[in-house]
Amino acid sequence: MARNGDGSEGTQRALRRMAESEPELAARLIVQSLPAAAAKLPEGMSYRLELDGLGAWTVSSFGGRAKVAEVLAGADLNGEAFAISTDAETLAKVASGRNPVGPLMSGRLKLRGRRRKALALRRLEADAGPRDLARLGQRVDADLVFRSLAYAIEPEWTRGHRFTVAYQLVGEGGGTWRVEVDDGRVRVERGLGENADAIVRIRYTDWLALLSGELTPPDAMRLGKTEVEGSIPPVTRLGRWIDRAEGIDGPELEREARQRRRQSENAGSWGSKVTDGASGDAGDPAESRRPRGGLMTYEQLYALWERQNWRAHELDFSVDREHWLVSPAEAQRHTAFSIGSFYVGEERVTADLAPFLLAAPSGEVEAFLATQLVDEMRHAVFFDRWASEVMGLEAGNFRERLHEIEERMLGPWHFLFDDSLREIANRIKDRPDDLELFVEGIVTYHMVTEGVLAMPGQRLMIEYTGDHDLYPGFNQGFRLVEQDEHRHIAFGVRFLKDVCDERPEMKGVITRRLEELLPMAAEVFCPPEADDPSDFVSYGHHSSQIYGFAYQALKRRMAAIGIKIPPPERLMPGPVDFGGLAERRVLAQEAAGS
Repeated sequence: MARNGDGSEGTQRALRRMAESEPELAARLIVQSLPAAAAKLPEGMSYRLELDGLGAWTVSSFGGRAKVAEVLAGADLNGEAFAISTDAETLAKVASGRNPVGPLMSGRLKLRGRRRKALALRRLEADAGPRDLARLGQRVDADLVFRSLAYAIEPEWTRGHRFTVAYQLVGEGGGTWRVEVDDGRVRVERGLGENADAIVRIRYTDWLALLSGELTPPDAMRLGKTEVEGSIPPVTRLGRWIDRAEGIDGPELEREARQRRRQSENAGSWGSKVTDGASGDAGDPAESRRPRGGLMTYEQLYALWERQNWRAHELDFSVDREHWLVSPAEAQRHTAFSIGSFYVGEERVTADLAPFLLAAPSGEVEAFLATQLVDEMRHAVFFDRWASEVMGLEAGNFRERLHEIEERMLGPWHFLFDDSLREIANRIKDRPDDLELFVEGIVTYHMVTEGVLAMPGQRLMIEYTGDHDLYPGFNQGFRLVEQDEHRHIAFGVRFLKDVCDERPEMKGVITRRLEELLPMAAEVFCPPEADDPSDFVSYGHHSSQIYGFAYQALKRRMAAIGIKIPPPERLMPGPVDFGGLAERRVLAQEAAGS
């Protein structure tokens, strides 16, 4: 087991604390670990361990692996080189580093048989634990592991933190435990209890895969093998403490220190300060909150922009910075990809909107598009602040940071922003008086890029971060971005309806453009780890939920224009589920059923 720093010492400190408070727990943990701990004993060696009131076991080494079998206590040796007899407390103290001579002299530790052979026990792996057992394919007693957390986590790490995380391991071998952290104290109790800040559910078999390293925590979340109900930051922090107790959190601690320095260096970007954000009306026909009386006029949309203005530099990212630092590097990569799609996209749509402004067919349209241009750059600044001050990107300026993130984007993103949006923006710049081309551009920009792709992605991340108390500054800012996007989409619907009322043949132009773009462009929802854009899980949601939500929103908007869109199989890359964007709780249902 690759460890760094404090692993063995941390194990010994935990055993010493257990020896004082729960010696039986410590002894059972030691016995459980023997298949891994004794693997390096001389091949063919066998000995017996007898614990008062707990039982007796024969430990046999087979060269790189060991076997532990329960036997009758007090029986004559049957091939074992020696036998050790003691009580749980003494075993725990010796295993934690105490000199065994004292217990031997006092009789609390007895040795019979070929005593010199017992010197080989110095080769026992002192820090062997549940992860090693899982890698060997051994059964791991989850109750012992969770109860030991009260002793494994250093009290000093928990200073200033108060939260409760409940764990439900579903299936045979599982159970339920709650871990309570209270400013320097950690308590573990069996059962779910009440008012936990978070409930983590995972099948026992998948928990073993996590222990063995076959499955990583971010992948377990992404694939739906782990479900978190409630706040995610306490779960992440507790996971980091568990890793730290085993001495395997060193790389993350180094990454955290490096990013904290970078956050400090990048603080105050774009003149940032903290105050409350804004909120306001909706004008998007796909939203149930839209104003009465139908679509808003261009003048009303302009006035709405003035009422809803907000300031990117006033958002408070102080909590976000701490959430980011405690997140493991792998989880950070997933978050960076999701946010990066919007970050680079917002700057791109700002630049590509300029030709639309020049080609606006009326002064009212021009006025609104000018407000949208300002919005899009404000969104880009919001994301740049977060990338700089929270993510701690190394690049020294706005465009360099954008380039750093854009390198992570995949084919569907480039199809949308390079091959589709930028391409049509350039054509509009060359032919500003071509109304049909302008209509194609509005479909590409407002209906597809913003309406079908950006809006569902925003809603997904807003609900996820809100439901799990994650990145509150980002959540507040993204809600304000979403507010603006509804206004932009409302403009697109208003404009296309006006054009179609005057020239009904434009309905065919709109439908054709949707069919050209969506099957490929909608694959932007698919994360880089997924193999199939028709079947994946993202932020606790199946792809069918995301595609279903996007399709229904488009259908409502097109209905307001007077267009019946093609069926979902012609527009979406995979099956659709019209049940909404609620996170799926498969494990919660299984746990309730059991």
